[in-house]
Amino acid sequence: MKGFYPQISQISQILRLIPHLSFLRRRESTNTPRMDSRFRGNDTGRSILFFLVLIFLMGCGQTAVSSNPLPTIAPTLTQPTSTLPAPPTPIPATNTPAAATATAVPTEIPPAPTPLAPLTLAVPENWQSAVSEALAAATTSRTWQIVPATEPADAQLVENGAGQLVWQEPIVLAVPFVTEWEDIPQADAEAILANGHALAVVLPWSELTPDWKPLRVDGSFPTDANYPFINRLTLQTENSAANQLLPILQTALAPEPVIHLASVGDIMLDRGLGIVIQGGNLAYPFAKVAPLLQNADITVGNMESAMGTLGEPAAKSYPFRAPPVAAEALALAGFDVVSLANNHGMDYGPEALLQAIELLQAQGVAPIGAGANFDAAHTPYITQINGLSLAILAYVNVPIEARSAFDTAVWTATDTTPGLAWADPEIVTADVTAVRDQVDLVIVVLHSGYEYVEEPSESQVAAAQAAIDAGAKLVIGHHAHILQGIDFYNSGVIVYGLGNFAFEIDGPPETAVLNVWLDADGVRSLELIPAIIQEGGAPRLAESWEAAPILSKVYFLTRILNSR
Repeated sequence: MKGFYPQISQISQILRLIPHLSFLRRRESTNTPRMDSRFRGNDTGRSILFFLVLIFLMGCGQTAVSSNPLPTIAPTLTQPTSTLPAPPTPIPATNTPAAATATAVPTEIPPAPTPLAPLTLAVPENWQSAVSEALAAATTSRTWQIVPATEPADAQLVENGAGQLVWQEPIVLAVPFVTEWEDIPQADAEAILANGHALAVVLPWSELTPDWKPLRVDGSFPTDANYPFINRLTLQTENSAANQLLPILQTALAPEPVIHLASVGDIMLDRGLGIVIQGGNLAYPFAKVAPLLQNADITVGNMESAMGTLGEPAAKSYPFRAPPVAAEALALAGFDVVSLANNHGMDYGPEALLQAIELLQAQGVAPIGAGANFDAAHTPYITQINGLSLAILAYVNVPIEARSAFDTAVWTATDTTPGLAWADPEIVTADVTAVRDQVDLVIVVLHSGYEYVEEPSESQVAAAQAAIDAGAKLVIGHHAHILQGIDFYNSGVIVYGLGNFAFEIDGPPETAVLNVWLDADGVRSLELIPAIIQEGGAPRLAESWEAAPILSKVYFLTRILNSR
């Protein structure tokens, strides 16, 4: 039916043409005989009906065609030309306003913003140079101008005032090292700070030298957290821009980092001590001194025996061999490094030496002064502590044994055989020279001298001084089985002998723990903590009445060494 409805319109148009069909009647009257009027009316009606039927059929056929399409016949007539205007030519992208804006180059440079006025920082006169250097090297959003501390400013650096902590340093009350004065009550120290003293001097920690000894205040050392006398520099400000200053100044003005080293003399974990640790009591040998050893940043000892289960005893006096658990006992006590360069290190031959090295390394304790060959024996232990790098070397140079005529020099490591590092001064010089530019500090451990003789031997002095002359800052010695003096030599410190420490032996029981504080310049301070070797070989801290004569003896020997 969709095709039918358009035809109704066509039929209406044809019906309107019927009055104009008189030409049919005229043509009929001229070309055919006249008919009866009855028939003439019928002819006209039939004509009209014919046209209507024809139109109807055409409409129906069109509907049929629509539902059953025939093949399309290409038109034979030329399509009429459109009178609509042609579409506009597209505008290239480069000619669009957006593209023009994106590629346009400004013809004028905008004016720079007006710089802000500098902020002012009031600084004490003695700090102005350091603060000026710090600000010159830093980048901040605002420019800072240093003004005297007495002038008003946007921010102030204040000595010993309130504010944000920038820097701090202990104030020490120091006396000559050999002075028999170790501790002072805080009230007496405050009186010295206020009024001065004939013997004690007041100075900042950074100006302390090792031949001057800082007094403990009520037992506290200047580097302890509870030490009462501290110089501080603080930042005071209400300007938010000054917040950038704090980390800059803290970094630039930070004091030199410090390493706290502890060291002891000869350790021999054979005999009675060996039996105890083999029985499972690993803490026993050092139980009463372990806190001192563990409190240091690094602790060094001398292992005066072989260690392990391998080997046969050498043909010499007193061959010692500690059980394998000795390595664990050393680690438990707090030792980080132990020297094997001594006259008992190879008491059970090269196999036992290599076993001792493995046992120690397995417990995290670094063996030095011995190895599988010359290079290994002369390889320093290198570590980094508190931002400072440290190298430690160890050597032995002892006389031939009087009783057995055994010469420890035969244990010297070669290019192809295990052994010890022998303290030939030329070799010591070469080793220290080779490592000194790689680290901040070099320390040498030296097993040398004559047994039970307070005076250092010539070979002992030669090796120690060679180490300092080559660039080492500290030499730690032992072998004599007694305490010896300390030499402040050529910007270095030589502690010639720390005696025995954990050792079951018939000999003087007096010993000490050596505390040393080092910074990038070398030894800043040192002290001896007296101890007593108990029967059976385990050390304990000395009572005050025992400590005084121990220190007095060391100070006496030290005065002799430093008076030459």
